[in-house]
Amino acid sequence: MRKLLPLLFAAAAVLAPVASSSAQKPPKPPKPPGQQAVTLRLSAPQVTFSQTLTSTVSVKGASAGVGVTLQRRPSTSTTWSDIETKTTDAKGDAAFTTRPRRNDYYRAVARTTPEQISAEQLVKVAPLVGFRVSDSTPRAGSRVRFSGTVRPRHNGRRVYVQRKLGTGSFLTIRRATLKPGTSSYSKYSLRIRVRRAATYRVRILGHADHVMGISRERVLTPSP
Repeated sequence: MRKLLPLLFAAAAVLAPVASSSAQKPPKPPKPPGQQAVTLRLSAPQVTFSQTLTSTVSVKGASAGVGVTLQRRPSTSTTWSDIETKTTDAKGDAAFTTRPRRNDYYRAVARTTPEQISAEQLVKVAPLVGFRVSDSTPRAGSRVRFSGTVRPRHNGRRVYVQRKLGTGSFLTIRRATLKPGTSSYSKYSLRIRVRRAATYRVRILGHADHVMGISRERVLTPSP
């Protein structure tokens, strides 16, 4: 028996590597040959309401004729909806033109086998703030009507009239509540006393559906 013990230990040492190798995890299976990567490129990360956005989808390794669907979901929702479906060109690309109305996430779905989905991208939308004045060269100390519209509608929200300072920053001098205009816009109107030359603008703060919107600047130059 004592003579057999060394032989048994030697046999165990020889078999140990075999048992260890057999316990290793099997290699990962290769990716299916039809699997392709999908990328989505946006012409801009932020647009102003009514501006167009170009979304370009590329399907790696694809040729012409692959179906691609552009989808979006509101930033406050988890539900996706189809915008449009096109087929890729000879380079595996497809381009879409949209007019975003609010902050939305975009993605592209390639109808390959299996289907492939691009990464999500957030498109930010700023309201279109209109701004006009009744007189850009009023008499010093007189009141000037500041008015305009905000698209899309934001009834009940506030806009802020701001004056430019010497440092280049803007100071809020008046506020106005947006009132119903039409089905597509809200409106505001107020009168402000203008005593000296200055540059003005109108701003609406951002919220869940939209980012901050800013009007064009207007220069008022009172006469003596």
